[in-house]
Amino acid sequence: MGPAVVPPREEGVLGHPEESAGRAAGARGGAVSARPPGFAAALLAVAGLIAGPIGAAPADAAQPAAAERPVADVVRDADAAFARQDFKKARPLYEEAVRRQPDQVHALIRAAMLESWDSDLTPAADNYRRALALAPGDFDARLGLARVLSWKHEFSESIGIYRTLREEHPDDPKVLLGLGQTLSWAGRFREADEVFASMEEHRIEPIQAHIGRARLRGWQGRLDEAAHYWRDVLRADPGNLDARIGLAYVHHWQGLDRSARAQADGIVLDHPDSKDAKELQATIHLGLRPHADADAFRYSDTDSNRVDAATGAYVFMAEPQTSVRIAYSTYDASFRCEDPAFCNEPGLAVGDEIDTRAQMLTAGATSRLLGPLTFSAHAGAVREETFGGPSRLDGVFGGFLRWQVGPRFAVGTSGGWDMLLDTAPLIDRGIRTFSADARLEYRFRPAWLLSGGGGVATYSDGNGRKTAAAALEWRAARTHPWFSALLDARYRTFNADRNDGYFDPLRYDSELLTLAIWDDYHDARFYWRAEGTYGRQAFTVGAAAPRDDRVKGASALAGINFAAGRGALEASYTRSDYALNVANGFKYSRTGLFFRYRF
Repeated sequence: MGPAVVPPREEGVLGHPEESAGRAAGARGGAVSARPPGFAAALLAVAGLIAGPIGAAPADAAQPAAAERPVADVVRDADAAFARQDFKKARPLYEEAVRRQPDQVHALIRAAMLESWDSDLTPAADNYRRALALAPGDFDARLGLARVLSWKHEFSESIGIYRTLREEHPDDPKVLLGLGQTLSWAGRFREADEVFASMEEHRIEPIQAHIGRARLRGWQGRLDEAAHYWRDVLRADPGNLDARIGLAYVHHWQGLDRSARAQADGIVLDHPDSKDAKELQATIHLGLRPHADADAFRYSDTDSNRVDAATGAYVFMAEPQTSVRIAYSTYDASFRCEDPAFCNEPGLAVGDEIDTRAQMLTAGATSRLLGPLTFSAHAGAVREETFGGPSRLDGVFGGFLRWQVGPRFAVGTSGGWDMLLDTAPLIDRGIRTFSADARLEYRFRPAWLLSGGGGVATYSDGNGRKTAAAALEWRAARTHPWFSALLDARYRTFNADRNDGYFDPLRYDSELLTLAIWDDYHDARFYWRAEGTYGRQAFTVGAAAPRDDRVKGASALAGINFAAGRGALEASYTRSDYALNVANGFKYSRTGLFFRYRF
């Protein structure tokens, strides 16, 4: 599993204005309406490198000369630098003024603002609080503190400040936009949409409100609706930078990278100083880089089966919407023979530890042919060693097709010729399956997905199976952490109960509830997921009496992204007694490691 499924937000696209008109002489136009625009954004990171903490004068300043200057002159120079967008110079001057005169409210607010633009959020919040201790009702200090707290993910306090400001200034667009954005980041999507919809209804910055609603739908995964909202903005304001960036992100999340890459390159060409445009371009180009994967796991069950497996794969893009994957896998399997039917080769006996192995080489391609249509196909060869010594070579192939019919309905098919490699007896006997399956999905509410499907399969030993399934999934309308619940029901029958090492009940049905929680931290650098499953399964095997068992299972995963998003490493563990998870139907555990690196 990768990082969290909700699409990442475009950092910094929606700014949080914080200075009211007439705040201070020297401020451009008397107000700052958003994060620093234009070329000023490129200066912020540099400013953070030379700006020391409050209480320290600039490193290259002569201390005696600075001490002789009146604080009013220092503030005047800082305001002048701020007005011409020389933030690199303005921040240390404001910090000097605060150090020498701690009750300078104007300097405290400006220092906090510039610190927040440099991503120094803790000192920024501290300075806003110091300003509010001196001037409790100051509008700009309260608005700035709410903004910084939202960036620190301290959503509860931030939303409380915004709501208080909204009561006092019900029509202020800075307050309403900040509140809507923070509610969105907190995963309170319905409340956020109500704020933005109210702004549209009362004609309070309606374009910015529509931008908020578009971004909100993107984070919810409602990508078709998000694209529609972004196009509304572009019709009302052709060339709107936020809308161009937002629409390109939506196309990227939809897998339409031919369009997304061209849009990103065009936006950077038109706005070479936009930090957000450069981040968009870097995100898309990173996603199109070739990458290598390494996956290793150990599987064991209560019937003494154990499989140590590893896969190495290389993936590259044939074109922006078509990936090619070449993979090599190896399986080392062992078990303790308890059934004479599985150890009847010369030199083997009941009670022996027996091992064998298999290797598989495959190549495949996955393509987003058109906007709603995704196609994947693979083929390869498998070499299996038998208990008696000789090996066999067989081919495998398969694929899937998915058609997204509008924003709510999807159809998918899959199938292929495959090998059962779950245990040593299955490798020894070379059991193969030919399967065909179909699946329908209907998202009748943003948080609810109803799905159903069925399939048939034939086995190389002459057996056959039929399967039907239905599921209802719910995802909470919140983030950090995310929650979901899945109710799944399955029914399966086999033509015969054969003794060939796989689970083939004459009748099987199960009803399961799976609860999941997952989260990420530091812009998805660290992530984790935990799942728990509980339910029942009933089946009939051969002439034995029907069984009705409880099902319990749990899984956990933790991972880290590193090297600026180019590398990922994760570990996972699963334990379950759900019979359909593995071919032989026994209670099992699986421990795995996964590594990915983009070149």
